[in-house]
Amino acid sequence: MTRGRRSPWLANAALAIGSLAVFAGAAELLARAFDLRPASGTALANPPWLGDRWLLRDDYRDEFANAGQLARYYDLYEWDRYLFYRLRPDTRLSLLDVFAPPAARERTRWQAATNSRGFRTPEFEDRRAADAIRVVALGDSSTFGWGVEDGETYPAQLRAALAARLGIPPERVEVIDLGVPGYSTFQGLTLLERVGLPLKPDLVIWSYLSNDGAATGEDDAATYAHRLGATGALLEVLHRSRAFEALEGWIAVARSRIRPPAPPDARDPSQRNVASYDVARENVRAAVEAAQRAGVPIALLGECIRGAPAELMADVARETGAPHLDAARLLDASIPVIAGDPRFAADRERIAARYGADELASHPRWLAFLPDRCHPNALGHRLVAEALADLAAGMLPKPTR
Repeated sequence: MTRGRRSPWLANAALAIGSLAVFAGAAELLARAFDLRPASGTALANPPWLGDRWLLRDDYRDEFANAGQLARYYDLYEWDRYLFYRLRPDTRLSLLDVFAPPAARERTRWQAATNSRGFRTPEFEDRRAADAIRVVALGDSSTFGWGVEDGETYPAQLRAALAARLGIPPERVEVIDLGVPGYSTFQGLTLLERVGLPLKPDLVIWSYLSNDGAATGEDDAATYAHRLGATGALLEVLHRSRAFEALEGWIAVARSRIRPPAPPDARDPSQRNVASYDVARENVRAAVEAAQRAGVPIALLGECIRGAPAELMADVARETGAPHLDAARLLDASIPVIAGDPRFAADRERIAARYGADELASHPRWLAFLPDRCHPNALGHRLVAEALADLAAGMLPKPTR
């Protein structure tokens, strides 16, 4: 009798579980066939996969939202357990420079494409070719090449410049761009250890610090520690599902309309990417020491940083013996030269055509930087690549002819 009473219960449980599995499978197939995410959800706030973390600082987020570019911008990213977010693989995106004068914005349109690993760089193998020189560039949006075309980034332009210094064909130089916008020194250290050094490069270029003071809602180290546990493992499984991400998006929209989340407080160290610049200093030092332990030469590159952060990076470079290039200082000093040297006449004409001659005359910094006064323009990237080639040539083993 007992066995007879159990059978219907077991059958009903199996039917319920089977029905849920069929429903979940159908939802997943539907989510993969059609984009079921809310059309405006990520344009209202941060994408749901970031949770309460804030990727963009207020001025960037507001400008992107006002220009209708915020949702498109967030389409470039996806969730990552240890790095919090990463570039979405096999993605091509077109964006405008929202800080450019309104009349010029359409002329500032640029495109970015990621490879199958989710980096803005050509496809690459785990093992480098025996006769190749491999350089790995790690950094934030300036290394990614914010605002410029794929071939205009400094890692893309470094290949030919470095080959010329070494006297070898460009085909024997591989420069892998692992830049991701928004990354902090903590994320840069994590990426170096998890991805950069395992690629066995001949040289690492490491460029972070401009995002360390951003308010994200939680300290990077605390988020990382949380992701190491069972919750992080569960989220890693769930985020493989497009249906889950769609559901997460709709929940985020509902939450934002019922009770919009309060922006993080930048004055609270526990809500910043990196709690303090003392912690940032240790992250930079740890990156240098990790490369040195692996026997890989490393150069520090300061981009989009001035004042105390730039001095911090220079101090660590002196203390550790790592070569250092202050790209912001280099480009600042280059502006008068670009403005008057005949060698840059074609560059000046191209930049004036983009923004207008009067606008350029009023903003001479646009000769080397984008209008946000932070990221290099295409010419700025070229100048950085040339300076890095001079620096890197002395750090690499002499190649065989």
